[in-house]
Amino acid sequence: MNSKLLAGVALAALIAGGLAHAQDPALPPAYGSVRLSSGFEPDPASVGVRAGGAIYAGNASDYCSGYITPQASYAFDYDAGGYDLFVSAASDVDATLLVRAPDGSWHCNDDGEGIGLNPGLRFDNPQSGNYRVWVGTLSPGVGYEPAMLHISEVGFSSANAYSRAPNPNLAPESGTLDLRAGFADDPRTVRVTAGGEISADRGTSPMCRGHVNSAPDLWVNYTGRGDFDLYLSMEADSDTTLLVQDPNGNWLCDDDTAENLNPGLRIEDPAAGRYAVWAGRFSRGPDVPATIYVSELGFLGNIDTPAELDYSLPSNYGSADLVSGFTPDPYTVDLMAGGDVDVNEAVGQNCRGYATTAPDFDITYDADNLDLYISATSDGDATLVVNAPDGTWWCDDDSAGSLNPGIRFDNPQDGRYDIWVGTYSEGTPEPATLHISELGFGDEFVGGGSALDVALEANYGSVSLEGGFSPDPYTVDLVAGGPLDAGEAADPSCRGYVTEAPDFELSFEPGALDLFISVLADADTTLVINDPSGRWICDDDGAGSLNPGVHFENPEAGVYDIWVGTYWSGDGQPARLGISELGFQED
Repeated sequence: MNSKLLAGVALAALIAGGLAHAQDPALPPAYGSVRLSSGFEPDPASVGVRAGGAIYAGNASDYCSGYITPQASYAFDYDAGGYDLFVSAASDVDATLLVRAPDGSWHCNDDGEGIGLNPGLRFDNPQSGNYRVWVGTLSPGVGYEPAMLHISEVGFSSANAYSRAPNPNLAPESGTLDLRAGFADDPRTVRVTAGGEISADRGTSPMCRGHVNSAPDLWVNYTGRGDFDLYLSMEADSDTTLLVQDPNGNWLCDDDTAENLNPGLRIEDPAAGRYAVWAGRFSRGPDVPATIYVSELGFLGNIDTPAELDYSLPSNYGSADLVSGFTPDPYTVDLMAGGDVDVNEAVGQNCRGYATTAPDFDITYDADNLDLYISATSDGDATLVVNAPDGTWWCDDDSAGSLNPGIRFDNPQDGRYDIWVGTYSEGTPEPATLHISELGFGDEFVGGGSALDVALEANYGSVSLEGGFSPDPYTVDLVAGGPLDAGEAADPSCRGYVTEAPDFELSFEPGALDLFISVLADADTTLVINDPSGRWICDDDGAGSLNPGVHFENPEAGVYDIWVGTYWSGDGQPARLGISELGFQED
C-alpha cells in the first residue's frame, strides 16, 4: 500500500504541474480502481491515497469546497444491490470529498455525520456503474496529505493507517491520575516534559497550537459529579500549550490562559471519564521540563474567585437622589476609574474594561419626560457599566466620543441606577469625571451650540415622493462634507463631517414597500438622517464599499432631512444621493 501511495503522489505532482485547471474524469485515477458488487467483502474496501491538490473543487459545483488534483484519486465500478453506498475518507487534516456518479452528477462533502472533520457521502438507492472519487483538502497549500478512502455498504469509517495525529489511546508517558470529584490534596501535580514533533492541530482542532508527542503525557480518570469545575493547567519556564481530549471525544486546547505564557483549561460541569492530556511546546525545539496541575480550585492550584460586580455593596464615591429637571445639569462626580475585576467576565454581553467590585456611584432617579444620559470623561480610555432599576446591565466604551463612554436611556425608569466607571485596560486606576444629565453626554449639551438644524433650507433642494414613484432610484448630485462633527452635532452614533443645514429634504408618503436612502461616491462618505419622528439615524458603510445606506422598514410618512458627510474632515467630495424603494444604489 505504501508503494502505491508514493506512486500516486508522483502522478499527482506530474499532472498538477501541467496545464490542467479543472478536474477531468477521463484521466486515469491516481491510485487505481476496483470492481465491487453489492455484498462485497471485506467491507469497507479501503485504499491509501494522498489528499489535496491545486484545483478548486468548486469548479465542479458551487456547493463543493476544497482543493483536488485534475485526475480522480480512485475509481470503482459498482454493481448495486439492496444496500446504500457509503464513501468516506479519513485524514489528519480537514479533508473533502468530490464524487462523480455514474449518471455524471457531482456530489461533495466536507464533514460527514459522526466522523468529525472527515468527509462522507451516503448514496441512497445507489446506481450501478463507474464512480470517480477525488479526496481533497479544505485548505490550499497544505501539500498532499496521507489519507484513507473507504467504500462501504455499512457506514462511514474514520480509520486511518497513515495517521500521525495525537493518539489518546496510547499509554501516557507520565502515568495516570484516578480522581473523584471533591478530591483531597488539591492540586495534584505531575512532572512532565513538554514538546514533541507533531503539530497539535493535526487530527484534532485547527485552533490548537504547539507541538506534542503521539502519546499523551497524562491520563486523568475523573469520576463522580460534584459542584466543581475541573482545571487543567501547566507551568514551565518556556511558552507551553495544552491539548486535551475529554471523555466525549471533544478536543480542547489552550496557550496562555493561566498567564505568564502558561496554558490553562477550565472545564465547566466536567463529564466523568478519561481525560487524555498532552503537554506541548509552542515552538519547535527540545522538550522542556513542565508541571501539569489538576485542580478543582483554579489554575495552577490557585483559588479561582469568580469576577463579580456587586450592587449590594456601598458605592465607592457615594450616591444621590435626582428628580427630573434637576440642577445643576450635568450632575458631576470626580472619581478614580478602574479596578481589578474583568467586567466582561463578570457581566458578559459586550461589556469591556476593569472596575471595582462595588459600584463607583449610584443614583435614585425620579423620571419624567426627558431622556437620561450617563457618561464619563477621562484622559485615558474609560468604560461604563450601569445596572438599571429593572436589573438589566448596560455597558459602553466610546459612545460619548474621544474614548469617553456614554449611555443614553430613552424613557428612563424610576429607581436606582448603580454605576461603575472602568478602564479599558487592566492597570493603574485613572482620574475621571462621571456626568449625569438630561441634556447630553459630557459636561455640556451635545454639539456645544453647533447642532444640525432641520429648520434650515436644504443645500440641494427637496422633493415630495409617494410609494411607487418613478424613476426609481430618485438621485441627487451634490458635494458631501462640511465643518461639523456629526457625532457632536447630531448623535454620538453618527460619523463624519457635515454642514449645519440638511443637504436634501424628502417628503415621503409610503406605499407597501420599504424605503432605501444611500450614497455613491469615490470617497468614504456617511449618512445622517432626521426621520419624521425626530430620531437621528446614521450610517457609514451600510451600502458596501465605503458607501453609506439606511434601510427603513415600514417607513413613516413625513419629512426626512438628509445630510451626506465625509468620514474625514477636509474638502467636500462629489457624491450621488439615491432614494429608492428597491434597494441601495449600485456602481
